[in-house]
Amino acid sequence: MLATVVLLLLCALTAIAGVPLILRLIPPNDYYGISTDRTRSRAHIWYEVNRIAGWSLVIAAALTGLALMIWTGTLLRPFWRQLLTYVFLVGVAVGTSFWYEREVGVNGRRWFTGKKSRSAHGAAPKVEPGRHAKS
Repeated sequence: MLATVVLLLLCALTAIAGVPLILRLIPPNDYYGISTDRTRSRAHIWYEVNRIAGWSLVIAAALTGLALMIWTGTLLRPFWRQLLTYVFLVGVAVGTSFWYEREVGVNGRRWFTGKKSRSAHGAAPKVEPGRHAKS
């Protein structure tokens, strides 16, 4: 029972950690958020990728908390299954965030939003540092 309460608190902290990313309150840095060469290169890419990362963390925490509350007495009775559920869903959230980081176009938007951030062949346009891509 105590382990379930601790994991529910961990889920709450995970969701709380995602909220500033969703609200775009965290500036580009190396410690908090998805920090890659690409996200550090342009602020709008940082904010877009970390907005998705924040939503992914909140959803993972909510799904884990919901699973813990529903199946604690049955399927998730052992602590290791509860912990594995949390680690798996947070891992999926982080993986989704890194996938999204690779899919974001040069202008900070996904290619299916209507903005032309990809060429006709599906590859992102090459942009030299300090220059902007033509739309």
